[in-house]
Amino acid sequence: MFVKPAPDRLVRYPATNQPLPAEGADVPDDAFWLRRVRDGDVIAADAAGAKTALAPDNLVTGASAD
Repeated sequence: MFVKPAPDRLVRYPATNQPLPAEGADVPDDAFWLRRVRDGDVIAADAAGAKTALAPDNLVTGASAD
């Protein structure tokens, strides 16, 4: 998944402690990065920079949509 830091946020890669570049980067689709999206620390985006449908309100929480 491609993410960018939210405005005025510094987010670091957990394994290297290096900051996520302001222009964004591909990151693993794992619990750490999904939590960063949910908490508003990063914004899920496509490689061109536009926001995607993966916004905090749209994350799957285990609840059924039936």
